[in-house]
Amino acid sequence: MHTAARPELVDDRHQWLLEQLAAQRRITTNTAADDLGVSVDTIRRDLRLLHDRGLLRRVHGGAVQLSPLSPSFTGRSSDDSSERTKLADAVVHRFQSGQVIGLDAGTTTTEIAARIPRTLDVTIITNNPAAATALVDHPSAHVVLIGGNVDLRWMATTGPTAVDAIRSYHLDLAIVGACSFDLAAGATTRSQHEVATKQAFLTAAAETLMALETSKLNTIAPFHIADATDVGIIVMKNATDPNLVTTWRSAGIDVTTV
Repeated sequence: MHTAARPELVDDRHQWLLEQLAAQRRITTNTAADDLGVSVDTIRRDLRLLHDRGLLRRVHGGAVQLSPLSPSFTGRSSDDSSERTKLADAVVHRFQSGQVIGLDAGTTTTEIAARIPRTLDVTIITNNPAAATALVDHPSAHVVLIGGNVDLRWMATTGPTAVDAIRSYHLDLAIVGACSFDLAAGATTRSQHEVATKQAFLTAAAETLMALETSKLNTIAPFHIADATDVGIIVMKNATDPNLVTTWRSAGIDVTTV
């Protein structure tokens, strides 16, 4: 990383750090200190202050972007879905007739449900009412909608009833949603109530997968779902930084780009 000028004032230095973070999603304390010509302790104090202001999240050795703000399910559904559609097509291509598949809550999993080929005879276990509705005209899918408390903002059933029901199944594959994914922080979410259901899907399945839009990569949300290496397969956009893909694969994560 190279910078033409070294910000000298505190406010300028903070702005520089936020700009670098926006461009790269993650910054390291040592590199920032070298680029700015200041001490590591100075950068640590800067990152601590920016963290306290809610502008980034400190992690060991540096900082990452916060998870993008998540509006209502309806709001997220109305966002540009071209990337989501590509991810969904890549995921359903893995499905096979006879499988029992878990579909977690989220706009991407809803898109996946809508794009399951009509020729596939599959059983879908979901806590996502929107995903169940998307399959209403599918001629050969058997759909089980998990009960529980309905979180209308996230369009998900949650709570002990939902968790116990998910755990009672032996799933061939579980598609689990996340707000953010980072190699160090793992998969995280902004919905505290969904943590237990997402973890139940992960433990109930022989194989697990997360389809992640670019905006979710190298960011962190408040609530931890799983370590990065606990997720079997990550599907992401082909334009993703190749160094990131290489790093994640070296850590043992099966990364598919589309």
